[in-house]
Amino acid sequence: MHKRLIIGSVLAICLSFAGGVASAATNLVPNGDFEGGNILFTSGYAFTPASNSTEGEYTVRSNPFPWNGAFVSIGDHTSGAGLMMVANGSPVSGAVVWQSQSIAVGAATNYFFEAFVNNVCCQGGSPFGPGSESILEFSLSLNGNAPISLGTVTTNLALAGTWEGLSTQFLSGSAGNVVLSLINRNTNRGGNDFAIDDVFFGTQSTVNTIPEPETYAMLLAGLGLLSFVARRRKQRVA
Repeated sequence: MHKRLIIGSVLAICLSFAGGVASAATNLVPNGDFEGGNILFTSGYAFTPASNSTEGEYTVRSNPFPWNGAFVSIGDHTSGAGLMMVANGSPVSGAVVWQSQSIAVGAATNYFFEAFVNNVCCQGGSPFGPGSESILEFSLSLNGNAPISLGTVTTNLALAGTWEGLSTQFLSGSAGNVVLSLINRNTNRGGNDFAIDDVFFGTQSTVNTIPEPETYAMLLAGLGLLSFVARRRKQRVA
């Protein structure tokens, strides 16, 4: 009976560890996975759900192909069977691809602003070469002030058809509200086509998942109990 109680405690600690990591990754972006469709965000691009005819257009769908016949055929990042935002990059620098609604933030808190991005041009590999990858700036405006750039991230052209996690960080000063933006910084017409999924804003990274210190402590406690049980069993056998 005593051994069962110990094993039960170890299981509870491990479940608490897993739950702590999951609960920390709460996403403050509504419809960040686009499963709700073309809602709860805005874009400087033109929404063309049926097909793509030129740069600066986007859609929300389950596959980049055949919205544009040259694009790769892939599933979304979230589940492989859901929705994603697909865009033909605008040649206008600074065009806002995606912008959130207002999101409340706390004071003196570190937030992660992230997204998973996929180079979708083209089937058989990009014919355009270097310079045709997506280049996105992560930007936010706090309390209606001038936008703050959190960095510009370039995807890897060699990974066309593969989801890449892009991550930036923001340390809030005062509490308030932020508006998040993903801005296109590639002005090339050739290539510059991408899909976006699982846009995230929260206090725990979804790209680089590292447990918080307290979850490490719980894991070590669980391992300690397992070691204790193993020693007791070894002593009894001896």
